Amino acid sequence: MNLFDDPDGYLNWYRVHKVTYENERKVIEMLKLENCIDVGSGPSIFHERINGRVVSVDISELVLQSMKGDKVQAEAHFLPFREGAFPCVFISVTLCFLDNLEEFMREVERVTRSYFVGCVVKADSPWGEFYSQLGSRGHKYYSHAHFISGKDFVTLVSKFFRIEKVLSVLRYGPADQETPEFPREDEEGAYMCIKGVKKSQ
Repeated sequence: MNLFDDPDGYLNWYRVHKVTYENERKVIEMLKLENCIDVGSGPSIFHERINGRVVSVDISELVLQSMKGDKVQAEAHFLPFREGAFPCVFISVTLCFLDNLEEFMREVERVTRSYFVGCVVKADSPWGEFYSQLGSRGHKYYSHAHFISGKDFVTLVSKFFRIEKVLSVLRYGPADQETPEFPREDEEGAYMCIKGVKKSQ
């Protein structure tokens, strides 16, 4: 059984944390994504905030079976698409579960025609620290996760793309009351997204 064969369990977190979910969705909406592949899509929680065509890419056949729309089962380090196949590549949170981030980013650079949008929960944030602690205690998902700091995320994306925008949200921690927030153009929030434009453009 694949580690991520649990679409209902994944969705349940967002049902419980509705305010945090909406805060994260605001970031995606502000980035104005269009015609993307969503790598590590899970049960497509952000697709309604992406315009045009969205193709879900996930390693879990069970997750993909639970979804509607275009979908491809694949491993993130080996995307089964030709060069420049899509205008946009999007990934949220999945980066922390990948073994080789530079190998993945090379694949992203290869298959995207225009830009990349990646979002992470920063290692150097209350949420990142909380999930890392859960992982150290053997959590089903987070024991397999390797979180990246905001600075390291910027450095990684800069190797492959020209950074156009950085947005972040979630200035409260997991022990605090969830509060509606408006995303800011900074790196301070725990949920941080980077839009990078292909350097050849």
